[in-house]
Amino acid sequence: MLQLGRFPTSKSMAGRGLSARFSPSSTSLSVPAAAIHPSRHSYSSPMKLLRSAAKIQFSTSPSSSNNRDLNRKDFAYCVDLVQNRDRESYLCGLLMPYKSRRAYFAIRALNVELASIKDGSISRKVGGAQFADEAGANLALKVRMQWWREALGRIFEDVEPQTEGFESGNDGTPSQGDDTTDAFFASMASSYYKNPVVRVLDYAVHEKQLTRRFLERLLEARESDLDIRQPESTKDMINYADNTFSSLLYLSLETVDVRDEASDIVAQHAGIGMGLVTALRGARIRLSRGEFSVPKDLIPPQFPYHKLYNLNEELGVDLTEEENQMLRDAVEEICGLAFSHLSRAQELQKDVPRHARPCFLPVIPAMHYLTKLEKANYD
Repeated sequence: MLQLGRFPTSKSMAGRGLSARFSPSSTSLSVPAAAIHPSRHSYSSPMKLLRSAAKIQFSTSPSSSNNRDLNRKDFAYCVDLVQNRDRESYLCGLLMPYKSRRAYFAIRALNVELASIKDGSISRKVGGAQFADEAGANLALKVRMQWWREALGRIFEDVEPQTEGFESGNDGTPSQGDDTTDAFFASMASSYYKNPVVRVLDYAVHEKQLTRRFLERLLEARESDLDIRQPESTKDMINYADNTFSSLLYLSLETVDVRDEASDIVAQHAGIGMGLVTALRGARIRLSRGEFSVPKDLIPPQFPYHKLYNLNEELGVDLTEEENQMLRDAVEEICGLAFSHLSRAQELQKDVPRHARPCFLPVIPAMHYLTKLEKANYD
């Protein structure tokens, strides 16, 4: 079985002095010292507060837990969704402990659904142009995010799944002839549990008592990203990676019943590193939508963005060597930050219980991508 300890070592990343220039001790943009020295700071407080608050706000009684049966078709739907949209998470999920796979795939399916809200939007800039109805389209995207927010609220309010008792059409809207407001909202309430991802997530939350705040952090980060074309600063880029990928790792640890400070520190470093790498991997796709993954503070103000957005067009203008070097330097900086966090996670892996280490398997392809990018001279 693949283990965290089989990540590439710093020796394999030493082509341009990457490990030396961006070691955890040298980078100024690493995780705050609180994440490395919890005894001297208050890093552990937020995690403990989130989980302690969750125990107060949400508890599962044996009776309510037993009333929820996982539909195999629903679970298969989530697995297929992750397999088709997040291949690496799917492969890693197959290596998770058997009793944790249901909750793991529920969490990853939710992440796919939230990410697809922006990824599937057609209201993106293409070649520097912008669709006229973008404002309306963005509003529609936020409505979809609000739907998921309310679905999470119903799950944690311990509302029993209910899909019967309301007359509605095939699309879940009230049938003709029922014009009352109460019937409309009652039908909307029942529509949440008509979604297989919601039903599996409901089962996972009650089975593993997942922390509500981590799911909300994931949703809030995805929602805030709807209007962002380019990160303002490297700090913003790191915060987004922390709120998304670190939250996913915190939740993955909870699926294997691990809730300790040491593992959370590893998850934070690994999550930030994975998030930075994912931003680079999706750079070309985001360019096609008029977006740019590299933060503004790493790119000189005079950089010709219009040329970059035209790179995917047949008649696009090539960048000059000087402009290409600007990009390579920025990408190298991000790679260095990602490598420093992933290396720190590797150093601290001994603090993670052995049965929980499969949660960190997605780090392996991230390290592999950094190695390939370095060999390509960050181009």
